[in-house]
Amino acid sequence: MKNALNYYYNLNPNNIYKKDNMYKFEHDNEYYTLLDITNNNKNLNDIYNMTIELNRKGIYTHQIILNSQNSIETYINNNKYVLLKTYGKMDETIKIEDIINFSIITSNLNLSTKIKKDNWYQLWINKMDYFEYQISQFGKKYPLLTESFSYFEGITETGISLLVFEKVEDNSLCISHNRIKTKDTLFDFYNPFNFIIDVKIRDVAEYIKDFLKKEDPSFLIEQYLKNIKLTDTEYKLFFIRLLYPSFYFDTYEDIIDGKIEETEINKIIERINVYKKIIKQTYQYIQSVSTLNEIEWIKKM
Repeated sequence: MKNALNYYYNLNPNNIYKKDNMYKFEHDNEYYTLLDITNNNKNLNDIYNMTIELNRKGIYTHQIILNSQNSIETYINNNKYVLLKTYGKMDETIKIEDIINFSIITSNLNLSTKIKKDNWYQLWINKMDYFEYQISQFGKKYPLLTESFSYFEGITETGISLLVFEKVEDNSLCISHNRIKTKDTLFDFYNPFNFIIDVKIRDVAEYIKDFLKKEDPSFLIEQYLKNIKLTDTEYKLFFIRLLYPSFYFDTYEDIIDGKIEETEINKIIERINVYKKIIKQTYQYIQSVSTLNEIEWIKKM
């Protein structure tokens, strides 16, 4: 890898260490990461132009370094890489304040719409159709998934029905992420290859649901809703996003893809009472400050 860095980027780092799908090193007191993006299907020019635009506006993201052929990507041993320059090691774990601040400063930027992911309605319908097909084909192989799927499918259908009445305004959009995890570092957070454009409440809701896997996130929800001013639509979208059980479906997909054992779904099911508690609490609060429709099954929980 050292020879490749010298050939493609004219860099001669002394120490290179591999971490997951990346190589990290320092050079002339600056920090670099050679990131494997072989399985990332986003348009590289869109990502590159977005980082240039954000940096021009004084908003930090990792800088993409072009190679000696003036290209974004570099092929090494049949894998596709990009080189990122970062401000420090950025090994610290993200906090909810990082998410909130980034959503505020990246709002109303009129960035490329090619990586927008705000059409939850169609995305969720497509996902449920696909999952239903999988269950019909592979159900016997995954009895735990087959037994639990209908419950979480029903919850998702409630979210889909609520989305029919909501229209996302452009001023609610900001730089968001595919999926925020509580263990994510600042490097993950500012990695432009994790960026999408979506409603500003998305990342906070996903962070809270990931927190739910180990602890009760009630205090995070209260902190967010009482200190951030949202529009009527944003309040409702926050509830819908919190309701959507992405923590279940992410685990479901990892099981189907063979990344983890099926028994891992039990860890999700064991937390269902905490999930129901925060859903009801959030529903009651948002009903008091917005025009959220009545949901009988939540009222009866």
